[in-house]
Amino acid sequence: MTATLVQPTIDGAMPSLSDQKRDLLAKQAARIAELQVSIKQAQDEIDSLKSQILGLWPVGSYEAGDLKVQVKLGNQRLDSKRFMQAYPAAENPSLYKVSPDVPAARRALGEMALEPLMKRDKSSVVVK
Repeated sequence: MTATLVQPTIDGAMPSLSDQKRDLLAKQAARIAELQVSIKQAQDEIDSLKSQILGLWPVGSYEAGDLKVQVKLGNQRLDSKRFMQAYPAAENPSLYKVSPDVPAARRALGEMALEPLMKRDKSSVVVK
């Protein structure tokens, strides 16, 4: 957002830096909310169009004016529950790998011991 002139209050005093920051935050949050609505509407339209294409065209590549449209099969991945039922770990240990049980480690070692071993995702801003 671009900077705007600071407007004096009713009594002629200039708003405090804290008030200015709060006003800017309110404007930024309002703009983010507006953009999120626009994004949601656009994504809904995209999803609808893709659904129509999937319903009309088999897997393949197609010329669409100056564009190329590819209809692809969805990614395939293993259904863990079905795999575990078909090949239990007790009978097939070579098909499984051991990984840390984080809740058990927290209980046994405490948060302080795990802190240096933790990774943190990028910080984010959420506007509702």
